[in-house]
Amino acid sequence: MSTLAIVAGAGPGLGSALARSFGKHHAVAVLGRTVQTVEQVAEDVRKSGADATAFACDVTDPESVQETFDAIRKQWPSHQVKAALYNVNSPFLVKRFLETSLQDIKPGVDVNFYGAFHFSQKVLPLMLEGGGGFLGFTGATAALKGSAKFAALAPGKFALRGLAQNLAREFGPQGVHVSHVIVDGLIETDRVRGMMGEQKQADSRLDPEAIAETFLSLAQQPKNCWTHEVDVRPFSETW
Repeated sequence: MSTLAIVAGAGPGLGSALARSFGKHHAVAVLGRTVQTVEQVAEDVRKSGADATAFACDVTDPESVQETFDAIRKQWPSHQVKAALYNVNSPFLVKRFLETSLQDIKPGVDVNFYGAFHFSQKVLPLMLEGGGGFLGFTGATAALKGSAKFAALAPGKFALRGLAQNLAREFGPQGVHVSHVIVDGLIETDRVRGMMGEQKQADSRLDPEAIAETFLSLAQQPKNCWTHEVDVRPFSETW
């Protein structure tokens, strides 16, 4: 049986690590806002021997999501969708609440809630057709606590967590394992190094490959022992 994993938000960092990890077991549809942002990720997956194609997808636009899923079905008409990862990032904005505008709030809600909603509505029917699968969401510390100056991020992350719970309860009995992974800490990427500099202590930032392996482990759990939510953090993180 040929199987397919769909990774939304597959740019450099965790997204590309997810594509590579799931590419060990499935063909991979690699989704980003533009093909240019994810084509290199698809090429890396292909170099490892897996089948992968990059697709442009704006998850906040229902028409774009529909067009992307139409293209995916055309590319792999006989593959069963067995894994889907929603790893799309909203802008990271730290701002005093009274200085925060509606324009500051909207992108976080659009990406974290509405984008996940659009993505899930398209991928779940495909999973059900194949008898079930794994749907994973990348969460954040902000899904658990709305820290000061995080009003632009926390509401969307809270909503994403709630949506994941809704889906787990409705679709778990139908064979779809839904997991929400809380990433608590900085992920070691080129972007983070550019913003924060090098790590001051070894292993004080999350390794994207290790996070991806956590997702893969969740996807491989037996039905009698599913995990809905897990948090990952480096040993040095205070919580």
